[in-house]
Amino acid sequence: MVEISEVVEEETLQPTTTTPDNNGAESRSTERLSDADEIEAAMSTLTRPSAQLHIQNLITKLRKEGKALQRVAASNAASNAASNASTTQSATAEEKMDQKDESIPQAAAAAPPAAAAVPARTPAKAPLITTNKYQSFPTYYFDAGKYNSPTVSVYVPLENIGSHDKSKISCHFTSGSFDLIVNDWGEGGDKSYRLLNDNLEKDIDTSKSKMVIKPNKILLKLGKVKGEMGSYDSWQQLTAKKNKKASAKKEKENPAAGIMDMMKDMYDEGDDNMKKMIGETMYKQRMGQLNGDMGMGGMGGMGGMDDMMGGMMGGMGGMGL
Repeated sequence: MVEISEVVEEETLQPTTTTPDNNGAESRSTERLSDADEIEAAMSTLTRPSAQLHIQNLITKLRKEGKALQRVAASNAASNAASNASTTQSATAEEKMDQKDESIPQAAAAAPPAAAAVPARTPAKAPLITTNKYQSFPTYYFDAGKYNSPTVSVYVPLENIGSHDKSKISCHFTSGSFDLIVNDWGEGGDKSYRLLNDNLEKDIDTSKSKMVIKPNKILLKLGKVKGEMGSYDSWQQLTAKKNKKASAKKEKENPAAGIMDMMKDMYDEGDDNMKKMIGETMYKQRMGQLNGDMGMGGMGGMGGMDDMMGGMMGGMGGMGL
């Protein structure tokens, strides 16, 4: 069972009032949407995840207010149009009644006048149909935490998510993945979001992983697994560079290929000394000196090492070795 914690919003939203001034509502809407676009364009210069999160929340708020003002302007315009139509219909009905009164005999003038025409009603809009087709969250952030910290974090900003039905928010954890789902989100519940990662850089401890729902974001805490030395695994990124399932299958089918991939990774990610050592080893292997120097000639099961090292040399020929 995933633990769900709810944090009470520290700030209270100030009530806003709208006026029937269409031009004012449209003007304020344009200003907020323009501000949001300009702030979003400037957000690329920020490097701190927390600063980006604050700016993203501000952009979301400005766009929400801009769209709300657009709806206010549209509603006011519709009300004015309906009012004008009603006035026109009433005036027409009164003119017809006056003409009828003049044409009938005086004795019938005491008859009650005809009822005024009732303005036509606007038909109600059909309810929106909810869809379960998932789309990606607008954005999310990864925090690897400090050295030997017990968890890493994933921040998923979503305005007012704390007020959403908790039964429609879920996250499933496995040792190598997490699957976050938010159903029926947005006005009318016409959006459903999903964040699935089944290729995490490191395995996680599901018993120490949890989801925390805050007023304007979802926080995923992924429990780290301890390594052989007793300290927690060190994460560099959320997603592994290579497909871990495919790599495990390949290594199982061909162990020598797995060793070659490991040495390639060591070369690509190592410092200058590491690259020099690996380069010298591969050079000696190619020149036939490695077996004599290291006493590997009598080791059983290593017959494919020559082919493997030769393949690595061929694959790294462009590295200047």
